[in-house]
Amino acid sequence: MMNAKILVVDDDDSVLAQIESAFVRTGYSLIKAKNGRSGLELALKEKPDLIVLEVSLPELDGFSVCKTLRAEGYSNPIIFLTKKVSEIDVVIGLELGAQDYMRKPLQINELLARIEVNLKKSNEESSKKILVKDLEIDLEKRKVRYRGETRDLTQKEFQLLYALAKCPNKVFSRNELLNNVWGWSQYGQTRTVDIHIGYLRKKFEDNPRKPTIFQTIRGVGYTFNTE
Repeated sequence: MMNAKILVVDDDDSVLAQIESAFVRTGYSLIKAKNGRSGLELALKEKPDLIVLEVSLPELDGFSVCKTLRAEGYSNPIIFLTKKVSEIDVVIGLELGAQDYMRKPLQINELLARIEVNLKKSNEESSKKILVKDLEIDLEKRKVRYRGETRDLTQKEFQLLYALAKCPNKVFSRNELLNNVWGWSQYGQTRTVDIHIGYLRKKFEDNPRKPTIFQTIRGVGYTFNTE
């Protein structure tokens, strides 16, 4: 994945220099941080395609950085770097949401290979997701996250949300939504759509009585508004 943006968080200047030199050859865009707190801030701001993260860091350790990122909804790959890899460390890291571990001293060709594999896998998985502003729909896992928090939906709520969100700002008639979600057997039962739009508003809108996301287009139907 050429031109991928990668954040490397490590307080070892020699490691940063080695990675930077390698990235010049591969075409990756490098973002650097030398402590956990600044690494966390950069990750949330820049949303890199992948993070290489030292476990032992000043100010905030790598495990804490990873845990906070996952809680904030960051879903791209994280590769831990560490001088010592015990079984319990690996278990903790994976449970926190890391994809991979690498032991120091750094083998740069191995790191590049692992970055490439994780980026490819992440890219394949992202094609099965819809990302619209603060909303993430995972089609394969049938999971929905909004503002970093999981939302529990029924099957029909999920299908209706997907039908609207995959074409944001498009206006759908009620009969179009009935066809897409319930099938032609329910043609004309437009009240069904209204009821389920109401359910979605209760789960996503700050004020369901004054919706800003699932908007009614008078005389036509509904749209998933992102403007």
